Amino acid sequence: MYKKCLYLLTVLLISGCSFSGVFFPIDKRPDDPIKGIVETVQLSSPDGKMINHFLFKPPHKPKATIFVFQGSGSKVVNWYKVIKPLIESNYQIFMMEYRGFGDSEGKASHALVANDASQALRYLVTRSDVKQMPVLVMGQSYGGQLAIYVAHSHPEFVDALITEGTFTSFGDEAAYSSPLLVRPFVRAVFSEPYISEELIADLQHPMLIVHSSQDKVVPFSMAETLYAKANGEKELWEIKGKHIAAMIDLPQDYVSKINDLLRRSRNNGKAN
Repeated sequence: MYKKCLYLLTVLLISGCSFSGVFFPIDKRPDDPIKGIVETVQLSSPDGKMINHFLFKPPHKPKATIFVFQGSGSKVVNWYKVIKPLIESNYQIFMMEYRGFGDSEGKASHALVANDASQALRYLVTRSDVKQMPVLVMGQSYGGQLAIYVAHSHPEFVDALITEGTFTSFGDEAAYSSPLLVRPFVRAVFSEPYISEELIADLQHPMLIVHSSQDKVVPFSMAETLYAKANGEKELWEIKGKHIAAMIDLPQDYVSKINDLLRRSRNNGKAN
């Protein structure tokens, strides 16, 4: 146990006390097949790295565009089975490949990926096939941090917010994932560019917070904290099952929840 704790503390210090290496493990799974119409988009970041994006087109006229942020450790192609029910329900899905994954260049860190996400949202809302429809942001697990961040950074571009299995902050999740003996040290030395539970308090968007009470990766109590801190029109949907598995286990219910959120966002209008 002592050696494991010492190793974790060393990782913290080497990674700039942000646990970036732990939050962005490279997924070695084979690529899943993608069907249907998909467009790839490359955007150059301010530091000169090329970041890859995907726009998945639905079979019929889209009713909204959803910018989906996947969990860390997975390429976009391996998230296709998760977003497939949304595409089949005529949602247009935009996704960003995190730095160091797939064809995206660079090395991921919390701050750099957040900047990439902001740039991607600014690009997305300028597209002619997006301008005339609502834009929702959705994030699962780590991706929920990005969804909250971009909704807070650009409220004028976002109509509604969805998070699933999302933690209150990077530091909270790093501490929760560490042995009990190490947790106080993790919280003491951890640095993070933003804290989701603070940002969500400023949002006025209609939001849906999805979380399993059986989640062993991110405790349900974090969803309760995010829900309590949120001040906009909000819903906490408590489910059962594994971490961020709701779209696989409950696709019809999930799509129905998002359809309802879309209706509420149209009544609410874009946040100012």
